[in-house]
Amino acid sequence: MSGRKGVFICPSCQAVVKSDKPLHEGVTCGECLHEFGKTSGSSKSKTQIPGGNWERGNGGVIRNLTAKKSAPILPVGVIDSPKIAVKTLDQARDEFAGASSDDETILSDGSRKVRRRKKREKEEKNKGLILFLGAWLCVVIVVLLIFATGKFGASKASKAPIEADRRDPMDQQIVNASREKIKRDFQGFMKVPENMKGQFIDRSADLSLAFSDFYVENPFPPASGKLTQTGVNVLKLPGDGLAVESIWRDSEGYQWGAVHILDRTTSTWKLDWENFAPYSTESWPKFINQLGSKEGVFRLLVRKRRTADDKKEISLSFYRAPHVKEDNEEFKRTESPEIDLLAESDLAIEFMRLWNNHQEENDPMGSILGRALDPDPTTYMRITVRLGWKDNKRDKEVLELKEIIGAGWFGERIIKLSKKRERC
Repeated sequence: MSGRKGVFICPSCQAVVKSDKPLHEGVTCGECLHEFGKTSGSSKSKTQIPGGNWERGNGGVIRNLTAKKSAPILPVGVIDSPKIAVKTLDQARDEFAGASSDDETILSDGSRKVRRRKKREKEEKNKGLILFLGAWLCVVIVVLLIFATGKFGASKASKAPIEADRRDPMDQQIVNASREKIKRDFQGFMKVPENMKGQFIDRSADLSLAFSDFYVENPFPPASGKLTQTGVNVLKLPGDGLAVESIWRDSEGYQWGAVHILDRTTSTWKLDWENFAPYSTESWPKFINQLGSKEGVFRLLVRKRRTADDKKEISLSFYRAPHVKEDNEEFKRTESPEIDLLAESDLAIEFMRLWNNHQEENDPMGSILGRALDPDPTTYMRITVRLGWKDNKRDKEVLELKEIIGAGWFGERIIKLSKKRERC
């Protein structure tokens, strides 16, 4: 047996006994109180000689068979206390820095428990999810804004509103005095049947036949729900003429432009229907396909085409006016054949004057309707012209620009006032 201090196994009951004394001094089990390990002289066995006849020569050893036989002393094992490796703070810090991507735990017995982390992968997944949700949120917001401001695909909102704080004080007085009358008359014009609309338009007697014929081929675009005025502007007419432009939007987001002229004989505001329609003396689809008259007055959009040298020649293309309730691109399919003008011709000089004014946003009489309502107003310009077909040397008819009546789509009354100012 070992003489070391430590933990022992009781040879009697197999219990674990911890003792501060060496084994040779004796260890007592706390469970069965058996003492073991103590070294001493072997005790002599006590022999009982039973009574008997010595003379007979019969004798023997009598054993106490009822006594408990001591259990043999088994070899004692010594269990050493675990040795725990102690690390300095610097060593622990260095190990942690070398494995910063893992979680390490030191257990009570000195062993280490490491939990692998996937921080970077998780961060990348979260980043992708956040970007995806952000993109969808932006799409939802855009769709809600479109439907909140008007019908999807309808005409765009006014791009050139005239704010009251930027309007001339005299013009503001005209706007204030005419607003309710124009509102009542325009809403009445839009609601009543076609045969009753004439009472609201300027020069109704002269235009009654043209009005009826026009809407046979071009159905009147009805407004949906309430009409709201979204823009107003006073035109700068020469002399004592007064005209007010206004922009109107219905509940579906479609927009109309209107010009009302003050009729001084009746002190009423009348709609410039030729501008509102806009009216042309001939059907544009029939005219460009040479199925109708060879000449007419047209209110159109015009585009200046690119040429190799504008100083020698300019090239123009014309398009019918876009309808209120149609896609913004549909009018482009009504393009006329190209018309070429020598740069030094009177028509080319007049056109370039109007075109340059348009590019500089110097619109005729300060009008806002074309820039506010037309698609891509920097590329297209409102114009009123006289066009016709003529024969060329190859026995083929070509389209010819005969006269530039003016920029915009104004009716005859305003055109005459404008011409009078030019002569002056």
